[in-house]
Amino acid sequence: MSIELSIIYDNVASKGFISGWGFATLIEKNGQRILFDTGWDGIALLKNLEQANIDPKTIEFIAISHRHWDHAGGLSTLLYETKRPMVFVPSSFSSKLKAEITKLGELRELTGREGTEIIPGIRTTPELETSDQTLTELALLIETTKGLVILTGCAHPGLEAFIKYGKKQGELYGVIGGFHGFDKLHLLKEYGLIIPCHCTQKKEEILTKYPETARECKSGLTFKLE
Repeated sequence: MSIELSIIYDNVASKGFISGWGFATLIEKNGQRILFDTGWDGIALLKNLEQANIDPKTIEFIAISHRHWDHAGGLSTLLYETKRPMVFVPSSFSSKLKAEITKLGELRELTGREGTEIIPGIRTTPELETSDQTLTELALLIETTKGLVILTGCAHPGLEAFIKYGKKQGELYGVIGGFHGFDKLHLLKEYGLIIPCHCTQKKEEILTKYPETARECKSGLTFKLE
């Protein structure tokens, strides 16, 4: 069964979608929908979901990579349009938003050194530490027939740290998301799918260096993983 990913919120947008500083991606597998991050602006997020023909009430799971507002800013607005989704967050997440999640959804706070399964074949990484001792971040691991795909929000712990963890779980096929501060482009050579989004400073260099495997990221982009 294929997995469909749709970029819902990004700095760049396809025609009909709204661009904005932030990131959000919808994952659909076997009729179940997971939203990873919620962008900065909840109204723009809802409009982009509508443009993508996604009813927020069909989103059963939400995972937030970290507490920065360009990833969690749309969460409150979104929750009022959903039907008590299960929401996965790092332990360093905003206590105010944790309380709001509890009112409108089912809070799942990450603790410990292991990731958490959201649905079969899609799970979180454990929360990884960043240079800011008060901030942790998680990513998603998606199982495909070609290997694991890592989906990151900003990768503040370093994309290399998520890659290192991913390789311990199995063979890696691709990396998607924000690659904050990442400049070791040679490390991407072995992957069959590279989609640099949002805060990736060397986005154009990656697209130029890997024309066969890298794709431009923007709101409205939809693709399948087998």
